Amino acid sequence: MLKVFLLCIITGFLLITCNKPILTTKSNGGSSEEVYDCGGPDDGRFTIGANGIRLMYGFPIPASTSHFVIKVGDKYASNYKGLGNSVTHICTKKKMKTEGNRKFSEMEFKFEGISFVQRLIPVDTELKEVDSLKPARYYRIEYEFTNNKLDERQVGFMLLIDNMIADNDAPKLDGDGKMVDVETKFVGENVPKQIFLYRTARDLSDHTAEMLTNQAQATKPDELAIGRWPYFHKVIWDYTPSGGTYTDAAVLMKWNPKPLGFNKKWRVATYYGMARKKDKQNKFIANDIAKMETVFSEKTSSRLLVDTAYFDNASSTLSKEFTTKIDQILAGRNLQKVVGVLIEGHTDAKGTDEANVEYSRKRAKAVIDYLAKKGISNTKTVPKGYGEMYATQSDDTQKNGNAKDRKAILVMYLQEN
Repeated sequence: MLKVFLLCIITGFLLITCNKPILTTKSNGGSSEEVYDCGGPDDGRFTIGANGIRLMYGFPIPASTSHFVIKVGDKYASNYKGLGNSVTHICTKKKMKTEGNRKFSEMEFKFEGISFVQRLIPVDTELKEVDSLKPARYYRIEYEFTNNKLDERQVGFMLLIDNMIADNDAPKLDGDGKMVDVETKFVGENVPKQIFLYRTARDLSDHTAEMLTNQAQATKPDELAIGRWPYFHKVIWDYTPSGGTYTDAAVLMKWNPKPLGFNKKWRVATYYGMARKKDKQNKFIANDIAKMETVFSEKTSSRLLVDTAYFDNASSTLSKEFTTKIDQILAGRNLQKVVGVLIEGHTDAKGTDEANVEYSRKRAKAVIDYLAKKGISNTKTVPKGYGEMYATQSDDTQKNGNAKDRKAILVMYLQEN
C-alpha cells in the first residue's frame, strides 16, 4: 500500500491517532473487570473496490466511513470513535494471514471477555476461496467470536457498509429484485438474500456492487436496513427507519444477541463484491473478470493546516479567496502523486435534514469541479455530504444559522517520494 501523508485544508482540524495496546483492570465492588481501550494502531475499518472502481466509500484512499458495533450484555464497543462516550473505542493490529496459496487480512479485537476476529477473504463467483494471485468476485466479510470468560455472555453484532459505486455516492439499491426507494428496515424472513447497489438504477451493464446475505457461508442477519448513511452511522443499536427517500446510501446489518458459553464460538458473515455485468439484452458479458481490492483505514499525523471553504447561506458557490488558496497549494506540485482527495460538505442547523444533506453534497461537488479544472481527475476525488450532522444545534443556530458551519473540508492524500 502506498505510504501517504495528509494535506488538510481546514482550520482547527485535529488528527487523532491510537495509542499502543492498553489493557487495564479496575475494581468493581470487590471484583475485577478488564477494560479494553484502543488496542493497537489500526481500527480495522476498510473500503473495497474492484478493477480500480469504488464499491464502498473511500476506495482507493485509506479512509473508511463503515464500521462495526459489538454488544456484550448491556455494553457496546466499536472500531469507530464517533459514537460517544457510551461506546468503547477498540483497535487492533493489522496482519495478513497466509494459508497455502491463500492470503487474507485478519484482525483480532477484544471487549468484555470476548475476543473476535475480522477476516476479509477473497472468493470467486461460486463463493469458493481463491488463490491470492487469481481474480476474486467478492470478499467474504466475517467475524468470529469466542467467549474467554467462565460465565455465559450475550453477544450481538452490527455492521455498517457505506456504499459508493464509482463516482456515485448515492447509489440506488434493490432487495431480491425489488427497488428500495425509501429508507426501509427488513426483519427476519423479509431480509433480502441478494442486494444490488447500482451506479445507474437497474443497469447491470454499468458498475454494480452486490451483497449476498444467505448463501454459502453467509449468516443471514436478523435485521437489514437500507437508507441514509448520515443517520445510520450514528446508530449504536436500536433505530427506527424514516420511511423517507435516501441519497447518500448505506446498508446496516444486525445479528441479534445470542448466548455464548465459555470457550464457545459464534461466526457471522456476508459477501460483498462486484455483480456480474449484463449487456442491454440482459445476457451476462463474457470474460467479465473482477479483481477485488481492499484498503484499510490508516492514521497519520503529517499534515498542513489551512482554511476551510466557507459558503453563504443557501449557496454552493466557491469564494475567490478559497480558489486562490487551492491554486497556491497546488502550484509546483506533481499532481500524479495525488492518491486521492476527500471533500466533506457541511451546513448549519437551519432548515430540514434532507435539504441540508443536499446542500452539503453540492458544496462538496463545487470543490470537486474546481479540482477537475486544475487537473485532478474525478476518479481521485471522493465527496461526502454530512448535512447538519456536525453543526451547532442551539435554538439560535436552528433559527438563524451559523456561518462557521457552512463549509467544505478538503483532505488530500499524496504519495511520499
